[in-house]
Amino acid sequence: MKEISRGLIESIANSDNDDFVYETDRKVNALVSLAVEDLSRSLPFVSVNNCVLQPVNELFCGAATPESEYVYFLGFDSPQLQLNCMEYNDFWKKLKERFIYAWNASKKQKRMSKRKRRKEEEAMEKAMEYKIDTKKYNMDTLKVDLQKAFAKNLSQTSLVYNYDRFLKVIGRDDFGIKTQIFIYPCIWHDTDFMFFINRKKGFYKINFDTRAKLLDEKSEQVGDIFTQMVMVFNSLFRATLQYGALPNELFLESLLYNTPNELFKGKDLYEVFLKIVNYLNLTDVSKFKSIVNPNLTVIEDKATKNNQVAFLKFLNSISKL
Repeated sequence: MKEISRGLIESIANSDNDDFVYETDRKVNALVSLAVEDLSRSLPFVSVNNCVLQPVNELFCGAATPESEYVYFLGFDSPQLQLNCMEYNDFWKKLKERFIYAWNASKKQKRMSKRKRRKEEEAMEKAMEYKIDTKKYNMDTLKVDLQKAFAKNLSQTSLVYNYDRFLKVIGRDDFGIKTQIFIYPCIWHDTDFMFFINRKKGFYKINFDTRAKLLDEKSEQVGDIFTQMVMVFNSLFRATLQYGALPNELFLESLLYNTPNELFKGKDLYEVFLKIVNYLNLTDVSKFKSIVNPNLTVIEDKATKNNQVAFLKFLNSISKL
């Protein structure tokens, strides 16, 4: 980006995208509802009554811009689905152990007596008793079925991609040119969204209640300019293509939340923007509290760790301009 002018900052901060965001969000909710209804006909533990579609990124605080992605957590309140995720992981562990055992046993057979070999063969037969239950329904199979259900209810020009943790929907005719929708299926219980982590053998939990409370408090203290600054920083980061990554919304909100209220004062949006950029560049932001969990700093909270280096480099590049 060669120049960040006053006109650019003001145009981003004052952009009116509410109608498009509302309509897109309505269409996404309708798509998800139809897909879940389809699945509920064959899955007793999946229904529209036990799931929630939660906006995650700048949609959460009403700071969407024309360049924004539409990111959602699709949470299912289902003890059975949660249990299946755990058992699915246990199955792969047992399968791996079985092959390791079989490999080690085959190397020993040549130097075994008949009696020992018979004992080993009996042990191998027991190891082979692990049954592959393909009917166990877990998050991976749910994503596949959601992908099919989404495609069924979209026009032929739309595409639904199945990635490791999320589904990505691109539909020019259904949602608009360049509109990208990301849906992360997960477990939902009370107010927690839970993602199963294989290497941790458990669930990673995230809750947005504190985030909502703190965002409301900051907006009440400084006014609409807080949301405008979120829009500005997100748009400028996306425009800086050299970083090749999307901004971590939770990290950005944490930075702006911890920025002193007096720096948001003033009617000149450009001057406010410059004051905030200078402050963030001159401050050790690693000590800032996470907006998701104020008991942790932004470098301690898993939710705010991702993409910090790229964003701080971005801030430094702005100060040089």
